[in-house]
Amino acid sequence: MKCYVDAKTGIDKEAIAVCAICGKGLCLEHAHETTKQMQREPGWVLHETVYILCDTCVKAVS
Repeated sequence: MKCYVDAKTGIDKEAIAVCAICGKGLCLEHAHETTKQMQREPGWVLHETVYILCDTCVKAVS
């Protein structure tokens, strides 16, 4: 899979991740790592969950 952002500009770069929201392939340069505290089940402790997002989606959830 290729990086979606780079492919739009004619650059051929391998994707290392997929955006958790929109599904775009992302290279290391365009991948944003975000964390969120989540409680998976009622009564369980909070867990820190890591999400990889693209530029567009990271702006939308901020």
